[in-house]
Amino acid sequence: MKTSTLSISTALLLTLAAAGCATQPADGGKPKKTLDQELAERGFQLGDEVDGIMQWEVDGWNRIDDEHVVFNAGPSRNYMVTVMTPCQGLEYAMRIGFTSTNSQLSKFDKLIVHDNGFTDRCPITKLNKLNKIKKS
Repeated sequence: MKTSTLSISTALLLTLAAAGCATQPADGGKPKKTLDQELAERGFQLGDEVDGIMQWEVDGWNRIDDEHVVFNAGPSRNYMVTVMTPCQGLEYAMRIGFTSTNSQLSKFDKLIVHDNGFTDRCPITKLNKLNKIKKS
């Protein structure tokens, strides 16, 4: 009887220890940055919402997180695209595309993410102009 009590106690301690490890953040406990902080680190501030971006102007992109992407549209024009839900594969995507309405990327279109044979179509909910933060 004593052996089974010890085994149960040991199992309970191991379970609690494992649960404690599982609740530790993978990033070492660092607080997650806000969207504004992420943008500021990249030299941007969120600007006004826009109706669309001419598709031929888009010449590059950078992922902020799984719901936000910065599109470059010329040397001094940048926009943030927000999708409805996290877009799977965006973190490791080598290329992305998008649908367009009347030659314009709008909030009625989708971001298309290609990652290792997998394609995710993510509905766009918002487009914002990004303003460059002036360095002092």
